[in-house]
Amino acid sequence: MTVSMQLTKRIYAGNGVTREWEIDFPLASLDDLQVYITSPQGYQTRLEANYELNAAGNILTYPTLASGLSPLASGWMITLVRQTPLTQNIDLLRQGELDAEVLEQGYDKLTLLVQELSEKIDRCIKYPVSTQTTDLETETFLNNILAAKEAAVNASTQAVSSAQAASQSAQSAQSTAQLAVSDISQAKQTATTEINTLAQSLEETLSQTAATATSAAQTAQYYAERTLGKLVGEIYYSQSSLAADNPGALPLFTAETISSADELYPDFYTWISTHSGLQIAAADYETALVTGGVCPKYVLDTTNKTIRLAKLATEVSAANTLLYPWVCVYHAAIPASTAQAAEFQNALSGKTDVDLGNLANAGKIVAGKMSLPADNYADLSPVSGTQYTAPADGWVNVRGSTTVSNGYVYCSVGAPTNYLICYGPTSGYEVAVLLPVRAGQSFNAAAGGATLSRVRFIYAEGSKSLA
Repeated sequence: MTVSMQLTKRIYAGNGVTREWEIDFPLASLDDLQVYITSPQGYQTRLEANYELNAAGNILTYPTLASGLSPLASGWMITLVRQTPLTQNIDLLRQGELDAEVLEQGYDKLTLLVQELSEKIDRCIKYPVSTQTTDLETETFLNNILAAKEAAVNASTQAVSSAQAASQSAQSAQSTAQLAVSDISQAKQTATTEINTLAQSLEETLSQTAATATSAAQTAQYYAERTLGKLVGEIYYSQSSLAADNPGALPLFTAETISSADELYPDFYTWISTHSGLQIAAADYETALVTGGVCPKYVLDTTNKTIRLAKLATEVSAANTLLYPWVCVYHAAIPASTAQAAEFQNALSGKTDVDLGNLANAGKIVAGKMSLPADNYADLSPVSGTQYTAPADGWVNVRGSTTVSNGYVYCSVGAPTNYLICYGPTSGYEVAVLLPVRAGQSFNAAAGGATLSRVRFIYAEGSKSLA
């Protein structure tokens, strides 16, 4: 072959739909392709599975349908890069036949390697071309970086000290406010004995002053405490969901399994261990995920000292009627029995029954729409006779064009089988079927005397957040 282009990689952005990615740069071997994905936070991971490369080496499919993974969402990126082995496999024999194709392959491989080296060099920090070799003060450059790092650490330490001083000032202000309230109460009693009318007016004025002072002190303490580092295992709220904005924080709704939890988070481990109401068996946890996609309890393994975190659709909020009251109890460090009555009652107030019997009219309208097709969908490869698996509750749309009279498209779902078939009276007639399917069910799409043009999975309104 010839090497007529200098590309060695392609970077594509996810959109929640695309699964096929074009490779428009040459590969000496299909094994030379490496695939990386990058999260919205900038974390890069090399893929070892769940993708496949076609025989021509120009289309990569990720994620594959067989993997069960959703298409790469917005904010994520996929990088396709060539990494040619640094080897030379040509063995030229003395006075042997000199094959021009063999020589061209060797030159091509050298060219590919040079291109890849150039791409890596382009990403390096380089001195200007006019810099003399003797002026490359690498050691000084590195020392400057280390000095900047040390200055940043010192500034951080000073900030923590300032925050601690602010917290102490807030506590002192609160104590002063409390003494003021006590003095005011005594003054009120004396004034009431002397002149009732004047005492009433004085009481209102002084009470307002005391409330304002107490509120200001509590507010100052609140913000001062939130500038300090958090304790291990402490539950708190953040204004950002980005990991970079919450260094060292452990989200409580991601379903992660924490190893050595008794050593890393001893207070939290003890808390879960002593509250059986927050625990669930591993099998029941998986059942909850399959059934509803969430589980507000923890899997505690006292043998291996692990905790699997709860799985929620979003953060731990008051809408979660099971986990939120326990979070409030843990954060306030008061007995569960004290908080259950008030917190549980407030959290459950206005929530629906299991049978949705107490839904208001507006709620019934919303619930009625949950099973209808949403605007989120995933297009699958339209190959007649292929069996697919539904990633969530939704609808299957099979569409095609007849090539003969009475040609048809067909779709069947589950066992016992539910199916729909649609015939076209003439050639060139557009035919389609739409059939509901549950999460995990298998469904087939087929055509007879017709060409499939679309096999589309449409998420139900109630499960479109899983797309």
